[in-house]
Amino acid sequence: MRQGILSAALVVVFALVLTVFPGEYMAFVLAYFAIFLGLAIFLGARAYKRGVSAAAEISKGRLVLEVDEKEVRKVMERDRELAGEYRKIARASIIPLLLIPAAVVLAMVLFPTVPPALESALSPHVGALAARFLSYLLVFGAMSALFGKIARPVTAPRIVMSLKVYDTGLVIDGKFGLKAPLEVSEYRVSEERKFVEFRIGNQTFRIYCKNVRELDKILSSKMVKSLK
Repeated sequence: MRQGILSAALVVVFALVLTVFPGEYMAFVLAYFAIFLGLAIFLGARAYKRGVSAAAEISKGRLVLEVDEKEVRKVMERDRELAGEYRKIARASIIPLLLIPAAVVLAMVLFPTVPPALESALSPHVGALAARFLSYLLVFGAMSALFGKIARPVTAPRIVMSLKVYDTGLVIDGKFGLKAPLEVSEYRVSEERKFVEFRIGNQTFRIYCKNVRELDKILSSKMVKSLK
């Protein structure tokens, strides 16, 4: 949500700047892509830092369940579908990575022609300056939507190697905290493969556990809040 608002603000700012300095479009296109990527990295790093800080606070609660690394590894070894799943993810992630430079090149080729054409079409209706702003706004908006889609390659779920469930939340791998209630967009249980998997924001967490029913019961009844 916050990243979407920042991206929209970035689109408006660049459209305003190019309305005043239309001759500098090439520099601003490159700057836009650089800032877009930098923003995504910054927000991801900040979310991780917030999770690390939350772990200490969550650990003060009452311990409900613990899954250690030895148990996780043992259960993972029995998951015969895991290797094939990772191969599919690896193949699917290649396409977005190849599309990113293609999108940059496409923007650099189309930018000199598309905004002026839109400006000419809009000028008789809204005036020259407003038409220029709207043309850059439309182009940057389309670029933002496209780049936002392809800049998110398919990622593998994060395998939780150790877990402590407290009445206040989860501590993952001894250092990353998720406070209860967990606002998840996806939640699923595989009794056959013995894991619980849930998605928070852009990150999917997978927890292998020999007693997956007990883990599911604790999470689904006390910890998880669905956003749907």
